[in-house]
Amino acid sequence: MTEASRDPLVSVIVCVFNGEEFLTETLDSALAQTHERLELVIVDDGSSDGSVALVEGRVDPRITLLRLRHGGAACALAAGLDRARGEYIAFLDQDDVWERDKLATHVEWMRGRPGIDLTFSWFRYIDSSGQDIGRGSIRYRGTIDFRGLLTDFVIGATSNVVARRAAIGASGGVDTAFPRVYDLDLFLRIARLAPGNTEAIPRYLMRYRRHDEQITRDSSAIEREWEQVVAKMRQIAPADVEVVLDAARMNASRFFARLAYEQHRYGQALRCVARGFNSSPARFVADGRNWLAGAACLSGLLLTPALHRRLERMAGLKR
Repeated sequence: MTEASRDPLVSVIVCVFNGEEFLTETLDSALAQTHERLELVIVDDGSSDGSVALVEGRVDPRITLLRLRHGGAACALAAGLDRARGEYIAFLDQDDVWERDKLATHVEWMRGRPGIDLTFSWFRYIDSSGQDIGRGSIRYRGTIDFRGLLTDFVIGATSNVVARRAAIGASGGVDTAFPRVYDLDLFLRIARLAPGNTEAIPRYLMRYRRHDEQITRDSSAIEREWEQVVAKMRQIAPADVEVVLDAARMNASRFFARLAYEQHRYGQALRCVARGFNSSPARFVADGRNWLAGAACLSGLLLTPALHRRLERMAGLKR
């Protein structure tokens, strides 16, 4: 066992459920990090494919494998956090990919800023084959507070985050009542711990994979859970929630529209866009992202598939 694995500074938690297809690339990107003081806690959530065998075939003292009965990603993450030893917790989904200096950049950033409890970076979208699809995350800069994060979830992806383990504990940890949006719930509670404790690192450090098997494809179920998280936050911080709720619903509706759009459910996507307008008409009109979302949905609904795909390619979108 190496010194780094005996005394990890960062615990990387990977929750796996039938993730064999992309898991090798994901684990390779974690184990190839330039930051060496890490442990890799892999939590298998009752996989029935070759995921466990793939992990067991790796000989690396930094790896710990936990095997659970299937209970969902939130339960798996909670189990991984219980086993983690590092001062920092890095989240990595089974299909995403990190740049080699991802952890080193986050650790250096947070060591120099003791008031920061959670960091996130920019990322690019890739398809199932690993090709860039011409889209990236919001290039957010600076810190963001609870209200801002509820209004617009600029973090964008779980694999994007490195947080202090102490802050995760102080926030109450993972709420397993939210199997799909447990990350939103957790990160909002961390952001409430102290003003300005959540900060963006203005670099592309992660690649987020889009494919047909993701739980984020179920837009209706995610929308229901989002409302449940809002109800929970209303209990925790009612005044903060009320002042931003209309804007938050507008932005969330655009996200739900995107999920439906990617499943070619253009009518459903357009209804989501309309709900966003109804939530906050003035803010909707002022945000160009809403106009683009509406135009894309109308294009898919009204044009022939061939012409619609041509417009997508002209806009730089590959899928």
